[in-house]
Amino acid sequence: MENPLETSAKTDARIAAKAREMWAADGKPACGPDAYKESASELIGMELNPDAGQIPVDSPVPLDPNGQPVEQAWLEENLGNSGGSMNELDDKQEVPFATRQEEEKALKDQE
Repeated sequence: MENPLETSAKTDARIAAKAREMWAADGKPACGPDAYKESASELIGMELNPDAGQIPVDSPVPLDPNGQPVEQAWLEENLGNSGGSMNELDDKQEVPFATRQEEEKALKDQE
């Protein structure tokens, strides 16, 4: 297997030949075979390295039995206040008290 990043005279000749072949197959348009060099280079690279991209990669996130990602619970820690029981600063209760007695006690404690 050749290194696809290294160019050689042999590889350049294959790319040029493939570009001419593709240009002729398209009916020899006015742009010339040079316009096909990039596509030809990609095709020759695939021919030289047919197994490229076939190596399996382990998922960085654990997967459940269905193959769905399972996020860690600690990801929820820094999402801020979910709302309902405290204000943005988490120092004042926004929802009504559970009972009238709790409300009365809280109002007396403020005085």
